[in-house]
Amino acid sequence: MYNVLLPVDENDDRANEQVDAVLSLPGDTDEISVTVLHIIEEIDTMPDEAGATVIDDVNESLSELQDVPDSVDAVERRLEDAGVETIRQVMVGQPAEGIRQIAQDEGADAIVLGTRKRSPVGKAVFGSVTQSVILEADRPVIVAN
Repeated sequence: MYNVLLPVDENDDRANEQVDAVLSLPGDTDEISVTVLHIIEEIDTMPDEAGATVIDDVNESLSELQDVPDSVDAVERRLEDAGVETIRQVMVGQPAEGIRQIAQDEGADAIVLGTRKRSPVGKAVFGSVTQSVILEADRPVIVAN
C-alpha cells in the first residue's frame, strides 16, 4: 500500500490538481491510501466566564468549532469514487509543521502539495508553506500545478 498525505485548504482548483496528481501515480488506485489533511490555524470559540475555552475531545470537536471547507469533502469524494482509500485528519497548528508531523505520524510515503497560480517568473519561487515542506520534509514531496 502506498500512503500519501494530501494537505487541503479551501481552494477547490488547487485541491483538484492535487487529486489529479494522486490519481496519476503509477499502480492501481486500490493500492493507494490517502490521508486528507486540513489544518486550522486558529479556532474560533466562545470563552467561558473565566475567559478560558475548554475542549474535552479536540479531534471530535474540531469540525464543530471551525468549518472544514467543502474542498475537503470534494477531495474525499473524488478519491473514493476512483477507488482510493481515504482517511481524514483535521488539526490545529502551523501548516508546514503540521504537514511534516502528520506525514511522520501516518507513515506517509509521499506528500502531495498544491501551489497557487503564479507568473512564469513566480513559479520558480514557492509559497512559504510549500517551500518549508519541500526543504524540511524527510520524504518525497510532489508539487501539483
